[in-house]
Amino acid sequence: MCFTLPTLEDPFNERQGKADITKKKKKKKKVKSREEKKPSTMSIDGVEKKMDGPLKFLMLNLNEIESSFRKDSTYSEQHDTSLFTSTWGIEFWKCFSSGKDILETSGMSSTVEQIAWIVSSAADAIAKREKDEEEEEELLGNSPFLLYLVPSQSKASQVRSVCKALKGIGIHTVSLHQGASLDHQISGLKSVEPEFIVATPERLLEIVTLKGVDISCVSLLVIDELGSLCTGGYLDAVKSIKQAISSKHQSIVFNDSFSTSTIPAVQSLLRGSINRVTVSDSVASQGSCIIQTVNVCASEEKKLQKFAEHLDSSSSKIIYIVTKEESFKKIKALLKLKGLSVSTESDSKISGVKKSRKPVAHLVDIEQLDTTVMRDFETVLLPDFFPSIEIYTQILTSMARESVHGVLHSFITEKEAASYRAGSLVNVLENCGQNVPDPWRHMYVAMSD
Repeated sequence: MCFTLPTLEDPFNERQGKADITKKKKKKKKVKSREEKKPSTMSIDGVEKKMDGPLKFLMLNLNEIESSFRKDSTYSEQHDTSLFTSTWGIEFWKCFSSGKDILETSGMSSTVEQIAWIVSSAADAIAKREKDEEEEEELLGNSPFLLYLVPSQSKASQVRSVCKALKGIGIHTVSLHQGASLDHQISGLKSVEPEFIVATPERLLEIVTLKGVDISCVSLLVIDELGSLCTGGYLDAVKSIKQAISSKHQSIVFNDSFSTSTIPAVQSLLRGSINRVTVSDSVASQGSCIIQTVNVCASEEKKLQKFAEHLDSSSSKIIYIVTKEESFKKIKALLKLKGLSVSTESDSKISGVKKSRKPVAHLVDIEQLDTTVMRDFETVLLPDFFPSIEIYTQILTSMARESVHGVLHSFITEKEAASYRAGSLVNVLENCGQNVPDPWRHMYVAMSD
């Protein structure tokens, strides 16, 4: 029988001789121990060829977690698919590797499979940093690498149960939440410098205030169930925690609500260019964090007036106006009165205007609309509404792919609205958590009777 004796570094023999990747070990030895591990025979389509070395350690992490799942009969009965075949996981890993913030738009809390991919990717990132001891000490300090915020103790337990599978490779996870002694949790943090912390916002702030943990150099911040955190009154605490992280870090937000009330919260937490990832192809998921308004006006004159008001209130440097070519002349005259530059060139030809201080209105002929080039369109105005709900949803699900500041404003007269099938648009707006204008809702109810 072979066994490993306890050491000064591991008096309880918790690691059973396995490699540790905590900050106190020598990095060269730890990296070497990983490289000597037997490569996994599993592969991830479309990813392995690009990053063969790092991918192998990511797969080892996933394999550790999946092995722990197999030992859990409850999990095995509910989930019969492998982590390695997760479409979401593969897409997430690509987004994570880009370094951009990530918005998960499925409208749900994270699943155990998603948690597994997140913590495995985080462990892989730690391994890469350990290749340069000086860089790691400068970037990480005494802070955990991953900070995972959750709204409840039960969710914290779920996340920690996934992380526990990585303890064998030296990833230590601490859970901080109400229901446990504050002194006990602080003493635990002093005895073990965890790589991962899973916490409820209010308990973490208590401990940070008492200087029980330093989060200034956190590298990865995950905010799970943002909608629940907002309704629970914890948004200010989440913002304070994010502000306490002074180092450059990557954020991941799971927004479990499609309500427009959570959009300002998302915008305050994710700034700059982002990646979207989701398991759903629903309009609500693809159109998440895009504000939609449908302005029903009494006349053409009132419609033009409302359109002008939105132009005045817009803070975008480029406003995309999708309309019929025959309306260009009328709209150009209004745009010039508002002091906007006007462009009708292709999107590729106006990329230089982003450097200009003067706002630009870009007119797009609805008959020539190519939604494949709309991913950078943050502000879209439809002054003459649209001929079909299909075009509307194409625009909604194609625009603002790398932003959480998308707005889609539509304008229609009461006369035009009377001949339009209100039901489809009402369903889209309601499913996306948007406001449905009263005239539109009344028409929908009348048609349903």
